Amino acid sequence: MTNRKQKVVVALSGGKDSTASVVLLKEQDYNVQAMTMKLGIKGEDQRFEKLKHLAQVLTVPLKIIDMRTPFQEKVIDYFLRAYAASLTPNPCVACNNNIKFNLLMQEALKTQQADFYATGHYAAKTLVNGHYFLTEPKDRTKSQIYFLSMIGEEALKRVIFPISALTIEEVRKKVEDLPLVNKEESQDVCFLHDKKLIDYLKKHLPKRYFKPGDFLDVRGNKIGKHKGAVYFTIGQRRGTGFASDRKLYVVKKDVQNNTVTLGEEKHLYADTLTVAKPVYWKEIKTGDVFKVKIRYMTPFSEVEITEVSKEYIKAKFAKPEKSVTPGQIGAFYQDDIIVAAGYISL
Repeated sequence: MTNRKQKVVVALSGGKDSTASVVLLKEQDYNVQAMTMKLGIKGEDQRFEKLKHLAQVLTVPLKIIDMRTPFQEKVIDYFLRAYAASLTPNPCVACNNNIKFNLLMQEALKTQQADFYATGHYAAKTLVNGHYFLTEPKDRTKSQIYFLSMIGEEALKRVIFPISALTIEEVRKKVEDLPLVNKEESQDVCFLHDKKLIDYLKKHLPKRYFKPGDFLDVRGNKIGKHKGAVYFTIGQRRGTGFASDRKLYVVKKDVQNNTVTLGEEKHLYADTLTVAKPVYWKEIKTGDVFKVKIRYMTPFSEVEITEVSKEYIKAKFAKPEKSVTPGQIGAFYQDDIIVAAGYISL
């Protein structure tokens, strides 16, 4: 009887991170296969040709999985609905939750009968008291666990993050001689097709969202006109088109009623945080103190949990926090592990 190699399917985009993941897993003597998604994105056919060549060089079989319909429904439609509801969405989180660590992963584990599913995320997992948690990778400057904070423990059980113990420099070194599909890091939302956000929204949202509306002050008084609430972001100061002898910021926007509230910097600060549709990685309770991240690029803030339920988590900031933006993710950390996360709500 021969020992069967454990089979792992890698979500391969052709960039350095997922490509390095394939290389590392092959070095660890896994039976490695690759999978990529058809999303209906501009330039996809050319990317597939390059990806097939890369897979041949890596000597791994490649399957292309058609995810156009679920990607449209679960990511793009969510993105557009969020903007129409005055929220600032995080489409990468939606894609991770609904596609990469759900439908695509199930395709790998069930249809392809893989033992494990791997991605090129800068993330790590750890086992604490019999439960898996997301934790920080070696290269914390590249950490992506915030974007994975709502995938849940069940998804994490059979996931491998091959580059968790590497720095970005070590990853680049690993793939420097390979014909990568994407040599540069992608910073933009993939389905925008290099368009500006507002141009994309104009194409896909009803025209009524782009008509002039009222600027309000923090007391609700009309103080001027703007070109459309959907154009604005919380915390914005420049480019509002409103002249004032004080520095005024966008402190609230209501897309349905087409109003934008302007206030001073002090009006951007919040004492409390509420997140909806929470995912719990462990039991948390009133009085617990955690670090929280309310945007990917912001430092941690300290919070104390004030209410916990299936529908929401409420917390109080140790110090008032600036520009808490509805629609973004609030991820709660205990040391280096994520313990809960949810969508920031009003």
